[in-house]
Amino acid sequence: MSLAAVAPRAACTRRLARVAVLCLATMAGGQAVLAQSASGAPGMSNAGWKNVTAGMHHFTGLTCPDRMGALNRLQVLASSPDRIAGCVYQSDTGISAVLRSHPVGTSAKTARAFEERFAASGFKRLSTSGIAANGISFRTGEDRAGTRCETLWRFRARNADYTLWMSYTLPLQEMAVGPIVEAFAGQLADKSP
Repeated sequence: MSLAAVAPRAACTRRLARVAVLCLATMAGGQAVLAQSASGAPGMSNAGWKNVTAGMHHFTGLTCPDRMGALNRLQVLASSPDRIAGCVYQSDTGISAVLRSHPVGTSAKTARAFEERFAASGFKRLSTSGIAANGISFRTGEDRAGTRCETLWRFRARNADYTLWMSYTLPLQEMAVGPIVEAFAGQLADKSP
């Protein structure tokens, strides 16, 4: 195959990859894909973040420990018009989570947008029990391990609203979800009214 034939195909592949990244960013609220590195990697922004003992602290009050339950913090997220700051976490077993702070009173709108985007993408809403029943859950796939799910919870505090998005597999990781959500809720409890 000639280089002339490969170049258009490579350009098309790059465009498709960019579209896929944008779709994933939209589906996850732009959180995990558009994350900014906590380590200050070249081209990344840590605007508003500073290192504290065993974590990172944003000037708006959000603190993201290095470890939250069974999860390790991978990145911090920069602010945008509808999101103040956030952190990306992942476990060794593949559970991913994104904690985001939002302006006071806006988490309901964020949750509605999450629900509308997932439904419009054809994902089926899950009827869940336990701690997942307090969030909005969708089935996003199936594999040998079980049903892949994504759930969004929202929390309200004095000076900000918060959302917690998690991706996990049922029934394999069902027992791990509750303690993780409780760890995040405990972290946010001192910010509650």
